[in-house]
Amino acid sequence: MSHVQRVLVHGAPPLFRAAAVSVLASRSSRFALAAVVGTLVLSFNWGSRLLLTNDDSRFPVLARDILVNGHWLLPALPDGTFHLVKPPLAVWLIALASWPTGSVSVRTAVLPSLLAAIGVVLLTYWLGCRLFGPEPGIVGGLTVATTVGVCTMAHSSMPDMVQLLAGTGAIAVYVAASFADKRGWLVLFYGVIGLGSLAKGAAGFVPLAIVIGDTIMAHGAAGLRRFVSIPGWIVLACLALPWWIVAAASAGHKKFVHGFVLNDQLLAYFGRDYWGWQTIAEPISFAVTVMLPWGVLLPFAIRRALREADPDTVRRVRLLLVWLATVFVLIAVSGKQRERYYLPLCPAAALLIGWWYSTLAWRGRARAFAGAWIAVVAAGVVLVELDTPHFNATTDLRALRTVLSQARAPVYSLDLQDLALSFNLDRPVVNAKTLKRFETSVREGEMGYLIVSDRALRAQPGDPCMRRAARGVVTRQPFTVLDPAGCVRPALSPDHPRAG
Repeated sequence: MSHVQRVLVHGAPPLFRAAAVSVLASRSSRFALAAVVGTLVLSFNWGSRLLLTNDDSRFPVLARDILVNGHWLLPALPDGTFHLVKPPLAVWLIALASWPTGSVSVRTAVLPSLLAAIGVVLLTYWLGCRLFGPEPGIVGGLTVATTVGVCTMAHSSMPDMVQLLAGTGAIAVYVAASFADKRGWLVLFYGVIGLGSLAKGAAGFVPLAIVIGDTIMAHGAAGLRRFVSIPGWIVLACLALPWWIVAAASAGHKKFVHGFVLNDQLLAYFGRDYWGWQTIAEPISFAVTVMLPWGVLLPFAIRRALREADPDTVRRVRLLLVWLATVFVLIAVSGKQRERYYLPLCPAAALLIGWWYSTLAWRGRARAFAGAWIAVVAAGVVLVELDTPHFNATTDLRALRTVLSQARAPVYSLDLQDLALSFNLDRPVVNAKTLKRFETSVREGEMGYLIVSDRALRAQPGDPCMRRAARGVVTRQPFTVLDPAGCVRPALSPDHPRAG
């Protein structure tokens, strides 16, 4: 049993302590400890935070389309447009999680991410044990479970955590294959890469870049021959290509290739429009944020790694350094910058910190780590408890729901998070584009409610003909509900002079 495990059970009742000591001595029980602790930490407050932005609600809305309309291959948005920007693995998982109840809720929408986060904890634990031993494995698993990036995205419906699970899994297969010289594992390696590409497209191949970099560092360019696997490439192609072929056929080859494959999946990831202090500082701030609070220890771990003399340990530590450098560089130079894109740094940083911890010649290190870890968890619980009600209060749809319950007319939105409205109202809400266009359609007899932001309403030159039916707020943006009844012309009698 490791020092950390001893400290965790210290202070428990005598009978429990004796049982825990005997149980924690085995490898399977250490795995169980990582699984139980990771699950308890990551599932706290599960499903309590509402999904209130288009990013948060896009994939649940698409999953709802699967359950209602059966569009498994090409899920559609509320306006009927196929969603071709990202492959649908995350949407499929949300739909499967929601299948037993027949509806997509906040809990079922974030369940795939929660389970993926727990999987990342277990893979990090396994990698730590495989590379350095049980104690670094436990420390690495507990560390990654409490990073800001993993804790936050474990409660998100976006595909980033599923992508992280696939990426970490690919590295784990690489370690199992490369360090044990088992070429048969390459089929599984390419299979996991293929699954990762179904989560976010081109980003799914980042683990392959890490592996190529590590192999060249260890064996030179000639070492890349070790990754030649015809069966593995076939599996990769069978997993990664079919959806893209179906999507291209539905959207048209030219539009799909130029609009989605090149612009969204490839060109957007390479090159910035300009460089300056902000473009340099932004990647650093994002990377530091996702690894908080443990990222503050990373410079000490890197410094120790660069001074390591043992060749075998250098080989193992170098993999983590290549992992960190490859992810950071690839994302930092891309035109798309989001904090969550740096999430793959978390497992590598946790593993390096776990190894560094094991090298400390300090008898009180276990107590220090356990105390710091418990303090981090306690602080996180307090912050989540305080922030969740405040965040949920940024949206109030009660008056809107009352109005919509009186009629099943179509609903449109203007200058608002239309997908968030669709998800939380449990009915399609289509972007109206402009107030003038919507008003014209209403005058021509088309019925429908319009939810328009107050700022867009104030910007109109005249007063709309529609009656103001209710008010509310979505994601801190006040809105007004316009009833089209005031714009509809009354029907003319047959003997009216203008009739006929």
